[in-house]
Amino acid sequence: MSESQIPQSQGSGAQSLSEQFGDGQALVAQLGEMIRTDGLADLLAGFNDAGDEGQVESWVGSIPNQRTDEGSVKRAIGRGRIAAMAEHLGATPDQVAEGLARIIPTAVDALTPGGNLPSGAKLNQLDLVDLLSGVDLPALLA
Repeated sequence: MSESQIPQSQGSGAQSLSEQFGDGQALVAQLGEMIRTDGLADLLAGFNDAGDEGQVESWVGSIPNQRTDEGSVKRAIGRGRIAAMAEHLGATPDQVAEGLARIIPTAVDALTPGGNLPSGAKLNQLDLVDLLSGVDLPALLA
């Protein structure tokens, strides 16, 4: 298969994540809003319930971050929330879930220095886009 055929193999000419989300800041902002609204503990509990305990431990702990996948994100966050984010971002739910799967490990790692979950007051002031300003988001989405 030639390189020019690869995007079509993603299904009906779908855009790559980096094409869909550009610099990634709008997707990160949606994640930050969800964390402010629902709490980081609830997000992590959703991943634990989805069977990603090892991944969660890596994101919060000091070991290298393990990846998660689109299916785990859908189970952890819920298809309804993913669909709402997708509508807001002008993307498909699958694109949002895949993008979040690439960003969440880095975001949780940044939010939990020393393995400590931030307080509710700190989460209320959370600007996840600012917190991740030193992260190459387009590379995560590539």
